[in-house]
Amino acid sequence: PPPVPFNHSIRDEADRKCSPRNFFRFHDFEPRNFFVPRTHFIDGPGGSMTATVRRQHRVYFEVEIEREKGSEIDRDRARSRSRATTTTTAPNAAGTTTAETNTTDAVDTKNLIRRLRNNVNPLLAEELIVEAGHEYTQEISDGMYGNMWYRVFGYRVGFSQWRELSDCSRHKVVTGIASVPARVEGWRYWETRHPMYKGRKLSEK
Repeated sequence: PPPVPFNHSIRDEADRKCSPRNFFRFHDFEPRNFFVPRTHFIDGPGGSMTATVRRQHRVYFEVEIEREKGSEIDRDRARSRSRATTTTTAPNAAGTTTAETNTTDAVDTKNLIRRLRNNVNPLLAEELIVEAGHEYTQEISDGMYGNMWYRVFGYRVGFSQWRELSDCSRHKVVTGIASVPARVEGWRYWETRHPMYKGRKLSEK
C-alpha cells in the first residue's frame, strides 16, 4: 500500500519545544593593534634607541553596533553595566570617543567576550592594563630614523547575536564588530627617512 502522509497535529507542534537562549555567530577575524597614547618615539638619524613604558594605561573591549538603516555604526566601549554610564578609551584614527551604555543593551557583552575566548583566542580580555617596566632597545640603520610605538595586540571580529525561542525559531537580535584586546603587548619598530607622524614629515633632519 502507498505510504500514508504524516500530518503534524497541534499536539505534535506543542511537543516541539526548545529552551530559550542567546547565541553568537562570528566571522571576519582580523588582527588589530591598540596603540597606547603618548608612547610614540622617534630617534635618529642612525645610532640606537631605547624606550620604556613607565605609565599605566587601560585598553577596553569595544563593540560597534551596526544600525539597520544606512551605514552608520554606533561604537560602545562595552564595560560592565554596573560602572559609569559613559566610558573613555584609547583614541583611534578619529580621536578619543565616549558612548552611552544603552547602545549595547541588546548585546549580552559578558557572554560575547566569553564566546570570543572560546572561538578565537583564550587570551582575549574585557580590558587590559599596561603596567610600567617594558624596555626595548633597537639599533637604527645609518641615515634612517627609528620609530617605536607601544601596542596591545588583539582582534577585530564581526559577530551576530541570535535568540532561540521556545518554539525553536531563531531570530537575529543585532550584528556588530567587536575590537578585543588580548593579554599580549609589545613595541612596534619601523624606520623612515625623515621624522614622520601620520604620513606627514615633521622635520628635514
